[in-house]
Amino acid sequence: MQASSSTTIVLLAGGHATRFPGKLSHVVGDQPLLVRVFRALATSGRPILISAREPLPATLAEQLPVPVVLDAHGDVGPLGALASTAAVVQTPLLFAVAGDLANIGAGVIDELERRYHEERGRDRPLDAVLPRHESGEVEPLAALYDTLRLRERSAQLLSSGQTKVTALLQEWDVAYVDVPRTRADEFLNVNHENDLAGIRR
Repeated sequence: MQASSSTTIVLLAGGHATRFPGKLSHVVGDQPLLVRVFRALATSGRPILISAREPLPATLAEQLPVPVVLDAHGDVGPLGALASTAAVVQTPLLFAVAGDLANIGAGVIDELERRYHEERGRDRPLDAVLPRHESGEVEPLAALYDTLRLRERSAQLLSSGQTKVTALLQEWDVAYVDVPRTRADEFLNVNHENDLAGIRR
């Protein structure tokens, strides 16, 4: 993999989508949702991997010209997906992003990277940088991780039977980038069909 950046984008596309079956293939405007997210992030020029439980449908795969990493840990959710992809990512940082974040843009990665380098410049041994809303809610699936620490920590958690992504943050040094209410829709998750109304056109 070419590492044209210090960060690899990992696009998570392995969820079951039980509340909205087939949502990543759902056409928004003139493109499937997953393709929309991919193209928005690809504008940054950073390397991209897609994480999936199984090979992508042909209609998606032909529009996503990047490697697909299949989950090596079984059906244990996003933490297994992150562990699988962190094992092959070659850049020091990894931006994990859910494939249904319909309004996400590459500028989010720029912000998280700036915060990371600011804190590391103060000799802070930072493990991750997460967006944080005014409510205090954080975005672990739109977050920047130290690849090596993610690789080690996710493997430890899975081996101990834990599968929650939020468990990663325990005992970690985490910084936050605060998200004003006016930008909250950048982190819209399409979980139900009626969430499509919140997509920026």
